[in-house]
Amino acid sequence: MEEENQEFTEILDDEHEFVQLPAAITDEEKSELFKELTTILSRRWTKEKIFVFGSSEIDLLLATRFDIDTLREVIEEYKRFVEILGLEVVEYTLDGETWYSLKSAFYAPSELQKSEFIVLGTIIGFLENQSAPLLTKHIQEKLINTNKMKAYQVDLCLRKLIQQGYIKKLRNIWSYNYRTLVEFGTEERRKISEEFRKI
Repeated sequence: MEEENQEFTEILDDEHEFVQLPAAITDEEKSELFKELTTILSRRWTKEKIFVFGSSEIDLLLATRFDIDTLREVIEEYKRFVEILGLEVVEYTLDGETWYSLKSAFYAPSELQKSEFIVLGTIIGFLENQSAPLLTKHIQEKLINTNKMKAYQVDLCLRKLIQQGYIKKLRNIWSYNYRTLVEFGTEERRKISEEFRKI
């Protein structure tokens, strides 16, 4: 017989193992949960020497002990709540995992320096305009050989852009990391690539 004040309800999942689902969330609990989500999804921290924002879905599941459907339902309701505050919840993928981050829906100055913007813009220009792999020598030819930047400046910018989560390199092939896709939409990247073609 079930107790009236039972906090969790046990149900059988598809594999017939017992799992626990949270009981109905009260308004007071929801308010506290939304405060905690705001703190968690606003944080910036370092994961394997790369800046990441917010929290992975797996960490949120472990922290809340919700099942995946309940967590996603809460996130959707939280998205509607923060819109009123001029904020938005952004989803991105990092190493195959879903992550959630909170950011302002309004313009905020970028932390990138001018030289880092130049290198990132060059990479965006290459990746949006060609299907061939982008190699380090292509970036160097565009920036160093044309005397726009010194070799040490390009190397420093590339390292910083990797650390900040904008780009990544695998076997000397460069590609976007999550942050470029989050901060620069398809239309913005298209405009950058158009400017790049004019140079």
